[in-house]
Amino acid sequence: MKRYMVLILNFFFLAVSSNLAFAEGVAKAEPLQKTIDLAKLTGLNYFFASWYNDNMWLYAIMVTAIMGVIGLVIALVTDIILKMIGMEVHKMEHHE
Repeated sequence: MKRYMVLILNFFFLAVSSNLAFAEGVAKAEPLQKTIDLAKLTGLNYFFASWYNDNMWLYAIMVTAIMGVIGLVIALVTDIILKMIGMEVHKMEHHE
């Protein structure tokens, strides 16, 4: 019974806080139309800024993929360096 009371109380607090957040009656916010000025950019900066301006979804997907590739490269380089200095680098065995 105590668990149900705690659950009901949590839902109550969530409902009250969400209603208080919109209690002021402020007008709906306008969407942001942020663009990057491409006039002074060159090379990779221009490339990524034009992606950002043209298609933000493509920009987000490509930046996420590039971050994953960079993380993989960092991990591989670290693995090679640790092997060169004599540390054992392999998957750990878990015994349960």
